[in-house]
Amino acid sequence: MRDPRPTHRHASVLPGLTSIATSLLLALVACGGSSGDDDDGPDAGAPDARPVVAECGNGLLEDGEDCDDGNTDPDLVCDGECRAACGNGAIEPGELCDLEGAGDDACPADAAACDDSDACTQDTLTGSECQSDCVHAPITTNTDGDGCCVEGATSLDDSDCAVACGNFAVEAGELCDTAIAAGSPGACPASCSDGLTCTTDTLVDAGTCTARCEYPDITEPVDADGCCPSGESSLTDDDCPVGCNNGVHEPPGETCDTAIPAGMAGACPTACPTDSNACTTDTLANAGTCTAACVYVPITNPSAVADGCCPAGGNANNDADCAPVCGNSVVESGEDCDDGNSIPDDSCDACAAVIQPTAFRFTDLDLRDPHVYVSVITCNDATDVPVFGIFAVNTELSDAITMDGDDPPDGNLDLNIALVFRPLDQASSATTPLEVHFGECTSASPTTCTADPAPVMSTATNMASGCLGAIAGTLTPMYTPEIAAQNGPCFVSDAETLTIDLSGIPVVLTDARVAGQYSGSPAGTVVNGLVRGFISEAAADATLLPADLPVVGGQPLSQQLPGGNPPGSGNTNCAGHSDKDTNGGVPGWWFYLNFTAVAVNWSE
Repeated sequence: MRDPRPTHRHASVLPGLTSIATSLLLALVACGGSSGDDDDGPDAGAPDARPVVAECGNGLLEDGEDCDDGNTDPDLVCDGECRAACGNGAIEPGELCDLEGAGDDACPADAAACDDSDACTQDTLTGSECQSDCVHAPITTNTDGDGCCVEGATSLDDSDCAVACGNFAVEAGELCDTAIAAGSPGACPASCSDGLTCTTDTLVDAGTCTARCEYPDITEPVDADGCCPSGESSLTDDDCPVGCNNGVHEPPGETCDTAIPAGMAGACPTACPTDSNACTTDTLANAGTCTAACVYVPITNPSAVADGCCPAGGNANNDADCAPVCGNSVVESGEDCDDGNSIPDDSCDACAAVIQPTAFRFTDLDLRDPHVYVSVITCNDATDVPVFGIFAVNTELSDAITMDGDDPPDGNLDLNIALVFRPLDQASSATTPLEVHFGECTSASPTTCTADPAPVMSTATNMASGCLGAIAGTLTPMYTPEIAAQNGPCFVSDAETLTIDLSGIPVVLTDARVAGQYSGSPAGTVVNGLVRGFISEAAADATLLPADLPVVGGQPLSQQLPGGNPPGSGNTNCAGHSDKDTNGGVPGWWFYLNFTAVAVNWSE
């Protein structure tokens, strides 16, 4: 751009004046005028050869000028040297570009020239010539297919946006978004738990937008993981309970399984084969359950009906299948006596002699262990204290020994137990035949008694002290009062099978021994007496209490004893403990009963 300085404008005045003078001179010549001298000189008639110079700013468009707006002030049309302002190749004040500009100074040729290759701007050509300009307005509205993903938009808002993890939106191909706060919908899991013991809680693709919880089933048995997988049992996984009817025999809780076909190992019996022993009862216990078993219960009670069995303790007097046997300690048909041996000259030779006996009748009998518990509203110890003032075992025993409670009375005391010595020999270490009788003693004269025709025969051995006590481990818990012990001199019998009628309940005690302490010499009473014997659980289950007994009538004996659980009854003893013992591996209860006895008049 030329600099339109004032000095430039002053220099142009002289050419103007010269031009005017020259014009006037030419006019005079043309009219034939003279300078007063008719003589033509050498230059006479020759024109002025100097060129005419344009004057910028005079308002006239002259040679060499693009424009002349009457001043030399540059503007958007004409600059200070009368050159056109737009198109002079320079950006001047008031111009946005120049038609002859280069690079960034050039004016956009058309709207296409305004494309800035940014899909997220609206490109517009504004103005014209040197006022032309490209405007790039940001796109702020979501429009599918325009190639622009507006800032802050997602593929859910605009199809031009790419799926992006961590943009607070769960989009196609994503299961969650890592930017979403925990606990909010769409948040990615950080841990997994379905609360089920038989699934494995697994977090897959943690920290990504495809993070997810998977819970595959546990199919392999693993002890102590809390899960019993499908198809497993307690034999393969200790988390599995014993399950009856699952086709698996699971001891020790099961004796068999009802789902196992008959004939296969572990199948439950439906009938019991005979053991070819006439002295056992072949019984199917717990039929139809997974504790079904064949039980061969020994027959211990003599029977007047022929059944082919002469049980242990049976004899010709009480069992139709037993023949008289001399030496079995039972006086049977054809015998005058039977002292249990065949030694001659001992006052009973070949069961042919009768020796005058010494008899002691029980005057008191108390059950000391186990105690009897009955359930009437609550669980009650009915051994010593009457339940609701109605029934207590030891009260019943005392009444039976001291009273004639028959209706109508028969003249005899209800319970008569007598120890008969043949003979009475109190010498230390001496042995003597001993009979246990359940005879008859009159209520009018309790010291006058008649023998039982079928007593229990045994042998008594005299000792200086400690004749009979409790078997270790069988007095837990220890009840009060405790079992009385015998001080010397005392006696103890051999082990026998003894059936004692306890308040109308025939309790069959095996391995039963009777012991007592002599008082006096010869003894007039027996003190601190003890009867000790064992009843098996099976026998207690089979022993039903008389129906006329208050509270417990008709129930199995075992149901009244702590630890008792009669099969098929659905009832267990209500006591919170068990008195159950064993004898040679057989479960049951050891009975301990204290007694006192007095010498009585005895008749055979």
